[in-house]
Amino acid sequence: MRLDPRTKLGILAITSISVFLNRSIVIECLLVSIPLFLLLLSGNIKKALRYGGLFLSLLFIQLFLVRHFPLIIGGIVYMFAVYIRKLIPCFMLGTYLIKTTKLSSFLAAVSRFHLPKGFTIALSITLRYFPTMSEEWNAIRDAMALRGISASAAGLIAHPIKTMEYIYVPMLVSASRISDEISQAAITRGIDHAGRRSCLEETRFTVWDAIAAIVYGAMVGMMTAAPFMKVM
Repeated sequence: MRLDPRTKLGILAITSISVFLNRSIVIECLLVSIPLFLLLLSGNIKKALRYGGLFLSLLFIQLFLVRHFPLIIGGIVYMFAVYIRKLIPCFMLGTYLIKTTKLSSFLAAVSRFHLPKGFTIALSITLRYFPTMSEEWNAIRDAMALRGISASAAGLIAHPIKTMEYIYVPMLVSASRISDEISQAAITRGIDHAGRRSCLEETRFTVWDAIAAIVYGAMVGMMTAAPFMKVM
């Protein structure tokens, strides 16, 4: 199953809006299950299981644990569980987009939208930024682990100053350096060329793109019709 980059951007945009307008847990579960299915099909099994486990944990907290907390604490935990859970489908689709889309195919597809050149360049750099930043984070985390400093939340609580100095400061420096390197590499490869770009890979809509459009259109229709059905 292979989706066009334009379809991936489209369903990501629809999901980003729908998760905050939706009030039904059933539709929210559907918004999570589809990206979960896409990640599993693309071979990102570990990430799919992590996102799925986090979603179920937050849903369990909201439905069963919040009622046992004091009112103020329960309200804080409830807001945390709900808003973090609503972001999970967006994170899953973003991961799917980054993991399954080549930069050349992405540029070839996005160029057909006739968007401003600066916006296209920003999108392409973002697509390459997160995987590179993830590799840098793993290297810094391993280096700090050899020095006995944990990059986890427990390490931040136990040694906040050391964690910020030895982990997060190098991360900020690496982020600035990586963004400059990716920008220079993209310009060297002619990303800012004013003429029409050519691509060896063919980008076109398939039956899978049509199915994805129908499924997400149906969910938007269900979300829109839900308030009227309650009134009736």
